[in-house]
Amino acid sequence: MADDAQLPDKLTSESPKALREFFGEAGSGVESGPVREVITDGADYERFWQKLGLEREPGVVNFAKELVVVSTTRGSRITFRLRDEGEGKLQVMSISTRDIRPGLRYGFCVLPKSKWKQINDSKI
Repeated sequence: MADDAQLPDKLTSESPKALREFFGEAGSGVESGPVREVITDGADYERFWQKLGLEREPGVVNFAKELVVVSTTRGSRITFRLRDEGEGKLQVMSISTRDIRPGLRYGFCVLPKSKWKQINDSKI
């Protein structure tokens, strides 16, 4: 087998990982939300979880050091996949089950701010 030192960085480096993830169901009557959105400050975070009909924040985020990618779905589950595209760019994909049902589910993916300059098409 080839020596790891000879393999390209993309093949030897680990996939990026979320610091934390929060999942749940939106409040009653909330039927739609963004497919994917980047949140970089506490005020936007609060507005967002309130718009989802939540009575309190889904989890603590230190926006001085962290940011959040949020996604919603009408499917029963949502998961995140992260891909380092190099040069401080991160691709965040949300994958949802296709079993559409009433209500709205959400996922918040917490990431370190210092490591990324761009997430999907959003510059940080």
